[in-house]
Amino acid sequence: MLHKIYTFCFLFALLSGCNDDDYVPIDVPINAFISLEDFEQQVINSAGTEAVGCGKVEINESSFAVNTCVSDSFFIVTPFYAFYIIQGIDSRVARAVSMSLSGVVEFWSYDSFGGGEISSIVCNDPSSTFELMGSHTDTFNCAE
Repeated sequence: MLHKIYTFCFLFALLSGCNDDDYVPIDVPINAFISLEDFEQQVINSAGTEAVGCGKVEINESSFAVNTCVSDSFFIVTPFYAFYIIQGIDSRVARAVSMSLSGVVEFWSYDSFGGGEISSIVCNDPSSTFELMGSHTDTFNCAE
């Protein structure tokens, strides 16, 4: 009989813990998700307050106008940023290119899968390719 009481108390305690609506795991920070808007803001902040916003290429849109702005801004040494939305399978995916006031060109990537991830790569010794119809990396040649 004592065994049944212990079993009942254990199950009751276990199940009542599942009912706590205010429970937040300690190791998971609140608002840990990185959104597409967070990504865009990080790119804009990296380019600086003087940067030209060259626009956003949506899925299945031509990149010509945005890449023309990027190329023109690069030639006149004006900071810029541009975004390219990519078709994802199970998440939101985006790319970006930016240049800061100091002339650093960066290629950016964002994927919302798993809480969101942002990464960037610096384009060393960038030069223009004059390719205005491609993706964010087609506009520049980078030294290895």
